[in-house]
Parts: sequence; structure tokens; C-alpha cells
Amino acid sequence: MKIGIDFGTSFSLPVALINDNPAVLLPGGQYGIPSVFYYDKKQGVVIGEPANNLSVRRPDNVIRNIKMEISNPKKRSFRIDNKIFSKKEIIGHIFEEIKNTALEGIETKQLTSQEIDGAVISVPAAFTLRELNLIKDAAQDKAKLKVLGFIREPVAAAISYFNAPGAEDEKTILVYDLGGGTCDVAIVRSDREAEEWYQVIDSDMLRIGGRDWDNVLSDWIKEKCREQNPDIKFDKKAEEKILKVALEVKHNLSRLETYSSYIEINDEDYDFEITREEFEIISEDLLMSTMKVVEDLKEKCATNIDYIVCVGGSSNMPQVRKAFEANYPDTEIKLFEPEKAIAIGAAIYAEHLTDENFLHDICKFSYGARYVQNFSKYKDYNRLRIYNIIYKGNPLPTTGISMSTKIEDDQPSTYIAIYESECTDYIYKPENGTYIGEIEISGLDDARQGDETILTMMIDQSGLMQLKAVDSRTGKTAEVTIQLEEY
Repeated sequence: MKIGIDFGTSFSLPVALINDNPAVLLPGGQYGIPSVFYYDKKQGVVIGEPANNLSVRRPDNVIRNIKMEISNPKKRSFRIDNKIFSKKEIIGHIFEEIKNTALEGIETKQLTSQEIDGAVISVPAAFTLRELNLIKDAAQDKAKLKVLGFIREPVAAAISYFNAPGAEDEKTILVYDLGGGTCDVAIVRSDREAEEWYQVIDSDMLRIGGRDWDNVLSDWIKEKCREQNPDIKFDKKAEEKILKVALEVKHNLSRLETYSSYIEINDEDYDFEITREEFEIISEDLLMSTMKVVEDLKEKCATNIDYIVCVGGSSNMPQVRKAFEANYPDTEIKLFEPEKAIAIGAAIYAEHLTDENFLHDICKFSYGARYVQNFSKYKDYNRLRIYNIIYKGNPLPTTGISMSTKIEDDQPSTYIAIYESECTDYIYKPENGTYIGEIEISGLDDARQGDETILTMMIDQSGLMQLKAVDSRTGKTAEVTIQLEEY
């Protein structure tokens, strides 16, 4: 059985297609699997809701939002109860829990297939190559979960929307996905008479999500506590309690105009009341940031939008609909399966991975190799430039070729520095891109000075890199590996 996984910042969700119908693979009544990691020497690793419950008692032992920490160079590892955990280990434990929960869900539903053959994992619209590879390696190495591919979260939601009962074809939608850690936007067209059923016109991402609304509310609650006790101190246990109350407040203000609550800190109760209007005022800047991403993408694509489809748990906030109705009064706004759409779309895509006509997506980044520019002319080894091989915006999969020259006989290996960028020029300076790692080309033991090696680079449908190298003189295939730099 193939499954789709929405690996979320706050919650994760596994889904499978059973007789073409999506089935959420969770035990009865469970909302999702909290993407929360906990460790102590006595209990070991704890994941999900039990980890959430332990967080108030021992907040130093819990890691949240690990998905959004992948690219944070300041957090290369985490020390918990005198044990070091890498990001890859923590993500691997979460995927292990997702897999085990999915297997339990399969058993609960008494499905014929009792095994998971692989999974398509949803990722934010502009996650980098290093982020994708870390997630892939974590899922496969720790959880022993075969990763069949990736799909961008708003694209998965669009596929889910277009496969729902009664959905129309030959429509173009803008998907607004406000999740826990990112706001992802994509414009996708469905046309089953076209060469590709689903065409991604473009997509974009902002690293702002529901957790930022939670932080704004947490700060507001702390201010209300200070008004009642100017000398109050907030330790980590208090911060964890405040976060949980902030979540409670946010969820309730999606259905109520006013919400009253309290929090107990250091044996004292602090009461407060907040209106939906107050909440929307203190979080207005966050919302407007996401609306700018929408407007920029619409202007860039300059195509007619039939519907705006909102997904992601944070899209439940009434302020989201209000903003869309104010900004786009002539376009119908639809809230569609906020918590499930992405996982369902990933599951549908898992069943169509081998169908080349199913999905047309585009490359989100350019990838280039660093070489000395025209040494024969400038005689300067420091004149380094990036020569693009793969270009942002190309249809996926996309392929490019680069040539490198041996500088001495019997050179055992050639090393090529690789850069990722949004630059679409053929040549650009290294400071305008991001160094992501090094390719090693080896195994050409009989190489001569001046021999040219043809490097073929491909970015596949999932956004992952595939490499091949051939010696142009001998036709011999070289060994090619890439070592991606860790964040």
C-alpha cells in the first residue's frame, strides 16, 4: 500500500486511497499526530500527543517545530537530558511514529494490505534541496519508510480539491495554504483533456505560519499577566503553559467573538478576556504578509483565477476569509478540508507517480557549478563564477549539462562546488547564490590532462537531484556523488 503523508510543522497526517477513496490512517477520533519530540533518560523518546502532554512538566526536554528548524544554522543539534540529537534523528523518530500510527490505522480499518510500500511526503512550496534530502534520509534511515517522492503542499491540496466529489474540470485555482510554519501559495489548473492533467503555473512560500499567530497571542497573554502583576516572571514551564492557552484562545476565537480564560503561574491565577477583533488587530501584520505573497504571485502569473481555495489548519481563522473577500471581491473563496487536503492530495499523487501526464510542476531553484572564469584570458584563479546548469522555472523533470576539464594526468577525482539560487542568468557571482555542497567525479583512472568530463544534472519531479558523468574521450562512465553541506 502506498500512502501520502502531510509532514506538518504542528501536526502530521497519513492517508491512503482505498478503492479510490481517501482513508485517514489514524486510530478513531485522533485529529493528527503532533510533530512533537520529547526525551528523558527514564522514558526515552516520546512522540506526538504524549510528548505534548509531558511538555509542561519538563519543557526543556521537548522539541517543537523541528520542520522549520532544518534550515536554521544556529541549531545544528539539540542537547536533551545530556543526550545529543541531530535534526535528522528527531525527524526520523517523528516519521517512525507516523509509520507506526499508519500501520495501526490500517489494522483498525481491517484493510487487506497490511504493509506500507512507500510514501509520498508533502513539503512546503520552496523547500531547498538540502531540506528535501534531510527529510528523505530521516524517513528512510530511521523509520525505514521508503520515500517514493515529494509533492509541494499547495499542489497536493489542489489535486485533492480537483478529485473531490462534484469538483469541476478546466478550472484554475489559487491555493492558499496557511499551515503551522509556512504560508504556501500555488496557482494550479486542472484539464484532463490537456497533455498534463494538472499544471502548476507557479508557486511561492513565506516562512510564516500558525506558530507565529500563537507567538503573538502568547506575548499578549504575558502582557495581560504583567498588568495584574508587574513583578511576574516567566520561566520555561510558564512559557509552555502560555503557549497551550494561546492555542486554546486561537481555536475558540474562530467560532466566538469573545473568549475568556485564565492561566495559573506560580500558584496564582491570571484572568483575561480577548475579542476576535483584538486578536485580528495584533496579528494583522502577519496576515498582510501572507496576502502580499498571494498578490505577488497573481501579478507574476497574470492568469484568470476561478476560485481561491484555502487549506491548512490556520486557514480556519475568520480573518483569512475576510482578507480575501476584501482584496478579491469578485473571486469565490472556498475553505476546503483544511486539515486533510494536503495528505489526501499526497496519497492521490502516490498512486500516479508513474503517470507522466498526471502533473506538470516547475523547478523552484537554479543550480550551478563554480568554476574559474576564462583563466586563459584573465590568469586569475580567484575569478570564480557560478555557471548555471539547471534553471528556475523549467518544467520538471529538467536536465542540464556542464563540462569540466582535467588539469593534470591521472587526476583521481574532480570536485565541483554546487550552488542553489533564484538567479536565471547563465553566469553569476558566488555571493548571489548559496553554496550547498560538492560533487565528486571519480573512477576515471586513465584520465589525461585536458580531458573533458560531461556532467549531466537532473532535478526530478520531486525536486531531488540526480547526477551522471561521462568522460568525453573514452566514453567511460564515472562515479558521481554529492555531499550536501549540513545546515
